Amino acid sequence: MIHIMFKKHTDSPLFILLLAAVLSACASVPASPSGNVTPGHTPGASDRPEITIERDINYGPGPFELPDTKVGLSDLSGYTATLTIAFDGTRDGNAEKWSKTYTMLATKDPLARQWTIEKSGNESVFIAEMGGLDYERRGEEACAATAIQEGNPLIERLEPASFLSVVIGAEEAGSDTVNDVATNHYTFDQRALGEDGLTESTGELWAASEGGYIVKYLLTRKGSAEYFGEGIEGTLTLDYELANPNQPVTIKLPDDCPPGFVEAPLLPDASNTSKIPGVLSYDTSSSIAAVADFYEKNIPGLGWQAQGEPAITDAIAILTYKQDDKLMMIVIKPGDAGTKVSITISKLQENPPQ
Repeated sequence: MIHIMFKKHTDSPLFILLLAAVLSACASVPASPSGNVTPGHTPGASDRPEITIERDINYGPGPFELPDTKVGLSDLSGYTATLTIAFDGTRDGNAEKWSKTYTMLATKDPLARQWTIEKSGNESVFIAEMGGLDYERRGEEACAATAIQEGNPLIERLEPASFLSVVIGAEEAGSDTVNDVATNHYTFDQRALGEDGLTESTGELWAASEGGYIVKYLLTRKGSAEYFGEGIEGTLTLDYELANPNQPVTIKLPDDCPPGFVEAPLLPDASNTSKIPGVLSYDTSSSIAAVADFYEKNIPGLGWQAQGEPAITDAIAILTYKQDDKLMMIVIKPGDAGTKVSITISKLQENPPQ
């Protein structure tokens, strides 16, 4: 992709923020948990060299400024955000048209996110981030789970509001109620985007009267190769809405997603601990009987119900518990470092084989 980089002749503390937003509008979608690129490809994205265009930046004439498109979101206990990005134009003289829609469910306590991404051509992706794990399912492929990479959460990279462009100098257009939220309405054009002379743009946004978060944002941006990159011209549109602010949100994983990390107490002398989705194992010097007694006393208090009598011998102990649609199995047996404890959580089959 050819990035359009600006060098401003006048000094403005908001320039760097504006530049970042302008470039993000034509950047490709962040990588998914598995490292693959999420659906769709923004115009001009390629390995072509960067070019630099020097230009003076003149912002919009209005009083409203939106230097942070994610303003106020961290204060909401929950919400649903939807963003549709669409392009209609040409690449090297050939027609190119695509769209992709992101729908995100967000909850603050516990901190979790769920995304569905629909791309023109009926390609869909499900992504979720919760309980220390990233979940992903592409089309009809099996759902996979990986541990969240430290310092690189999807919550920061796939927030729909982060794809919106910074607006400086929008004009007031009265007040309105959008998605049952009292809002202040503003209008703007390419000047408020710092793109005067580079694009022809029209936009509207509605900011919550209390909290300041964006409830609705519409932008139509028409540009040539000078903006989108060599050989590409057309119209890019963004349509964003936020609904159900501070309302309860339920995040549900597809049935074939692996279970999350096992949340269960460990013996005080636990060693060689291994923790992967659905499985927790460790070594202890305690006897098989002592370990079984420990879990018989502690697991029911976590909301699990025993399934039948535990099978305990000198050689092995097996304890089984149920919670909603999940089954926990605790296997205790001799190991190389004393006693090996394995705790596995799986989903119950609705119709188990006969």
